[in-house]
Amino acid sequence: MGFNLFIKIFFTYSILITIILSCSCPEKKQNSIIDEKFVSGKITTEIPIPYGNDTIIHIEYDSSYIVSTIIKYPSENISIKGTILMLHGWNLPPEEWCENSSFCEKALNKGYVLVIPHYGKGNYILEIYPETILDYRKYPTLEWIKNFQIPYLRQQFGLFHEKQDNFVAGISTGARGATLLTYHMPEIFKGVASLSGDFDITKMPDEYLYYSYLGYYKDFTERWKKECFAYDCKNYKVPTYIGHGKADNISPPDQSIMMYDSLKKIQPDLKVTVHFPEHEKHDYIYWESETDNILNFFDSL
Repeated sequence: MGFNLFIKIFFTYSILITIILSCSCPEKKQNSIIDEKFVSGKITTEIPIPYGNDTIIHIEYDSSYIVSTIIKYPSENISIKGTILMLHGWNLPPEEWCENSSFCEKALNKGYVLVIPHYGKGNYILEIYPETILDYRKYPTLEWIKNFQIPYLRQQFGLFHEKQDNFVAGISTGARGATLLTYHMPEIFKGVASLSGDFDITKMPDEYLYYSYLGYYKDFTERWKKECFAYDCKNYKVPTYIGHGKADNISPPDQSIMMYDSLKKIQPDLKVTVHFPEHEKHDYIYWESETDNILNFFDSL
């Protein structure tokens, strides 16, 4: 009898321990670092983050490249107004825009959540092609951003829902990415800001940053046209701020001027605001000068 009683107590204790352990999993905290292996979007680890209101996500896009994304939240005493996706230039550190301008500080003070991904040498192309050089195949495509990252941020962090006030801003190559993203996702973004970006890449057939991803223009003309919206402006629907210094010697100012001319001709009712200062270059001095213009434009929407 004593042995049978011991067995009963042992099994009862085991069941209680199992129930306690199954109910003691901590809730996911908003401020966390998430290391995610890109296998069906499964999160593998989560640890507390020591950076106040910032959240850092790490997603394995390719076996040799991890996409890190910083999410900055306004102070607790500031009501959230909307979200701004910030796209960096080609191979520029993503936080340089925050460090070399007042954009992030002012946006946070206005109540915007900032999402700052690191795409390395990505060029916001729709897909990787056989002609894409090996060194650039590991960087995220626009399709991955659209179909995985944006939905993931929506599901896990409540960002980028259709009824929210979502905006995207980009500098240099990121400016091209910003307008392309809004062209493909007009239901998500209410406004876009493009600083020092490219528009019709078919006018730049000798530009290394395009033929190294897409192959040579003379061989893949239709592909180049598909990789920009210059030939489909009638379906570009998002209010846009375009800025470009006319002293830019990296991205031709004519690219942004052409974009404005095309949109005003084909989409005369679309809200498009431009600023083409005569002496500004392709640098943070110029991009800082556009901070208030961009934020006021987003506020107006």
